[in-house]
Amino acid sequence: MPDEEDNGLNNHLPDDLMDQLDHVVNKHYEKKEREDAQDLIQNSFAFLPLELQDLYHDMMEAYRAGKHEEASKLFEQWLDEARDLGLI
Repeated sequence: MPDEEDNGLNNHLPDDLMDQLDHVVNKHYEKKEREDAQDLIQNSFAFLPLELQDLYHDMMEAYRAGKHEEASKLFEQWLDEARDLGLI
């Protein structure tokens, strides 16, 4: 008899479906995290630590200069630092 907690679903879902579900959950989490970061930047930028403000300015300069790959990497770094600080 299947365990009540998982209703036996894990035993019946194919691996490719589990991979798809994991992908959907991860994409949703990433989207939510980016929305939280955007809200933080828009609503509380002046209260962010200076290193995050500086990193954001560097990212925007790279973006405006057409260095989109560099800007993307800087944004990922910004997200990592904001996570480490418990801001998102």
